[in-house]
Amino acid sequence: MMDQKTALHRFQHGAFLIIAGVPPQTEFGIDCSKFAIAEKFRGVKMIPPGPHFVYCASVGPFGDTAPRVGFIHYFREREIVIREWDPATEELRTRTKGNAEMEIQFIQENIREIDEFLAPYDYESLAKWNTLTSYVTAEIVSNLSPTCGIIRTCTDLLSCSDSERPRGGDTLGAQGTSPKSKKIDLLFDEDSLLPNLKPVPGTAPNFTELPPRFAPEASPSEITSSFMDSIGTLDKLMASFTSPETLLGEIQFSFALFVGGCSTDGLAHWRKILGILSNTEMGVQKYRPFYKKYLQCLQYQVPHLPVEVMQPSPENSVYQDVRKLVKNCLLGNLSGDTENFCRFLGDRMLWSFDDVLEEDPEDLPVVVECA
Repeated sequence: MMDQKTALHRFQHGAFLIIAGVPPQTEFGIDCSKFAIAEKFRGVKMIPPGPHFVYCASVGPFGDTAPRVGFIHYFREREIVIREWDPATEELRTRTKGNAEMEIQFIQENIREIDEFLAPYDYESLAKWNTLTSYVTAEIVSNLSPTCGIIRTCTDLLSCSDSERPRGGDTLGAQGTSPKSKKIDLLFDEDSLLPNLKPVPGTAPNFTELPPRFAPEASPSEITSSFMDSIGTLDKLMASFTSPETLLGEIQFSFALFVGGCSTDGLAHWRKILGILSNTEMGVQKYRPFYKKYLQCLQYQVPHLPVEVMQPSPENSVYQDVRKLVKNCLLGNLSGDTENFCRFLGDRMLWSFDDVLEEDPEDLPVVVECA
């Protein structure tokens, strides 16, 4: 129960989200909390400054819930953000009616009169959300959010012509000339089997373009080297960001889109970065301060993954990449932080890494008896 002094402080320093026209019973969520909208609900008060994800999801007559549609915004202290319901698209949009500045001024002057229509921010879930967004700055939110400002579960895609559809092995490029090289290509780029669909302009998050594991013209030895240790790819990735903290911010931003909005684009981007960071022992040695921070971020993200990738099995590629990360961090002299990471996931996920330093049977030499 919030005491009066704390409530007054949060009311005076927190931000406000005002929404209009949302039908009752619509699912509404902000960060890690959600509830059904009631008749008198007009928004949220006491929102702590920082990045927050807000969404609505229409509910059908039989209780079926539509995909989440929302936005992420970096709220300033005492800022007032106004959104209205678009009945055609069933999503929250920027206010289009009236004068926005005058409306904000009116709300500021009469905020106590509308206080009873505003739900308090759920501070019990704030600590959990903060662990997922500790490196997300206002600049990151501004730079990476879609131009349209709307986050959907799946980005709208332009149609693909028949000539652009993949044609089996032809899509694998020059390296796909033998069965073995095709398997290597597929291991690194499963997207080569999919049509090259482009998002509708302005609707996709503006994620940083990630470097490929190896160049299309790479030699077999270069491909093998990148498979063994992706330090070259990691160097290119680090060079794409102004600082390691900015990379951590983008990692957290992409995952926050998944947690808040079930964004498949956010999860896919997060997954690709995990693949790069997990596959290099030399990278851990070279970027030790970054990996110390990354382990802390990752341990709070993993428990939010879909149920389908919770099972610690050989078929779970996320689990296998995390195992690679743990192994490379231990070999890269980051044992203390790695042990804490393993202990946390062991308690929360029942994931065990006791055998992570043991040789993989597939990597052991094969003894062949000559007749």
